[in-house]
Amino acid sequence: MHEFFSEMHLKFLLFAAAFLCVSNGIEGSKILGVFWTPSKSHHILGSALLQALAKKGHNVTLLSPFIDDVDIPTFKQIKLEGIIGMLDGIASPNNSIVQQTLSFLQFLRSNRENFWLAEPIQHLINAKEDYDVVIAIPLIYDGQLALYHHLGLPVIYFFPGGSNFIVNKYVANPNWIHSVPMPMLNAASGSFLSRLVTTSFVLVMRAFEMYLVDPVHQETMNKYIPGCPELSELQKNISLVFVNSHLSIEPVRPYVPNMVQIGGFYAQTAKKLPDDLQKYLDSAKEGAILFSFGTNMKIKDMDEDKLKAILEGLRKIAPMKVVFKSEIELKNAPKNVLVSKWLPQNDILAHPNIKAFITHGGLGGNTESVYHGVPMIGIPLFADQKSNVENAVQAGYAIKISYEDITQETVDKALEEILKNPSYSKMAKKRSSLLKNQPINPLDKAIWWVEHIIEHKGGEHLRNLGMDLEWYQLYMVDIILFYLVVIVIWSASSFLTLRWVIRKLFFRSSKKTKKD
Repeated sequence: MHEFFSEMHLKFLLFAAAFLCVSNGIEGSKILGVFWTPSKSHHILGSALLQALAKKGHNVTLLSPFIDDVDIPTFKQIKLEGIIGMLDGIASPNNSIVQQTLSFLQFLRSNRENFWLAEPIQHLINAKEDYDVVIAIPLIYDGQLALYHHLGLPVIYFFPGGSNFIVNKYVANPNWIHSVPMPMLNAASGSFLSRLVTTSFVLVMRAFEMYLVDPVHQETMNKYIPGCPELSELQKNISLVFVNSHLSIEPVRPYVPNMVQIGGFYAQTAKKLPDDLQKYLDSAKEGAILFSFGTNMKIKDMDEDKLKAILEGLRKIAPMKVVFKSEIELKNAPKNVLVSKWLPQNDILAHPNIKAFITHGGLGGNTESVYHGVPMIGIPLFADQKSNVENAVQAGYAIKISYEDITQETVDKALEEILKNPSYSKMAKKRSSLLKNQPINPLDKAIWWVEHIIEHKGGEHLRNLGMDLEWYQLYMVDIILFYLVVIVIWSASSFLTLRWVIRKLFFRSSKKTKKD
């Protein structure tokens, strides 16, 4: 009898659990992930989030040029073939902003059609398989929004950096020029010159986007999704934007409810190191340094004299050890430097013997470094890296070396400062504490918001009024112009009135005197 009731009790609990899962309509939802850019760093972040959603019980399909070696039953990966990789010109340290922009345009021109012609994208268009939400990367190509409209999906954009004018437009998040650095520029400040340069940059880029880039996107959208709405309308219907940042790694700034910070969500999932790396770092009794320029910058593109200066500087810190990421063999590498074509960056930074990180300043690496409390030497190369490194310098846990300033002297000086001055390590650990001690774990927060959008079938309830205003209304340009016109009219009227009064008083008095 006892066994009978125990069995009935178990069945009841299982039934109740199943009922709750069905009743909230969230568990087992179908999630589409589209991280189509050929940048491994973007894929790593997107895949980590989507894998976590799959482990939570959702059925996840990820479209990406990369495939991960993972075995999660509800995580399906589909490789996007035909996407041409990031051109060397975009990531080359020797190219100017103009050259990098031209390389970016070439990349966009080459891949705009490739995106739509990819077999998995064509399958989505034709099959119109049911999904509950799409999580996509907004970088480079907003024409993809036509696909998600075609599928009738709420859109969550995942931006691998912090908030800026590129993503603020999707949810009418304020562009605080004095505190929000722009990609390719130095960290923002409140000075007149800084605000002038940043504002001018934003205006030029927005005009470039609206009048040159978006019309081309619209043409391609109409070709593959006939009758799709205007791109400007689709951009106003983003349900949610995730930004891979946090106040511990960026200046404080405003956020509307549907722009959510999840910085640090990936860094907390440090895995066990491969045996050879684990043994190498365990044996680094004097400590170790990690050197990595990420997934896009190639060591082969570095000037020979600058690479030589870095390697010589690393040789001088022996017996301290170094783990050095390079896609090419470094024949003259010092004995205390271990060179590898691939390195698990986050997992290495988590090792207690790592004393410093020499990096290009990508926000992913910055976040991992802050999470694990490792001070940095930043050598920014392109995109947002300059402002990322500047922010880290101002926060006190990094030293900056401009690429063009790399010499034996600057390298030696930076290494000595970062290793012997304890203030950098102290500030890195302080920032680490800020990043780790959040009210809600960033990964749990991201999952909660995805499920929130699924449950409510979009984020209409999160939209603010700014989404329905033109840019000149949103930033009060029309109001300022109105006041300027009023002031000009009032000033002109006052001047004319005053002149009339003076002429009446003085000229009439003058005439009377002459008569007398």
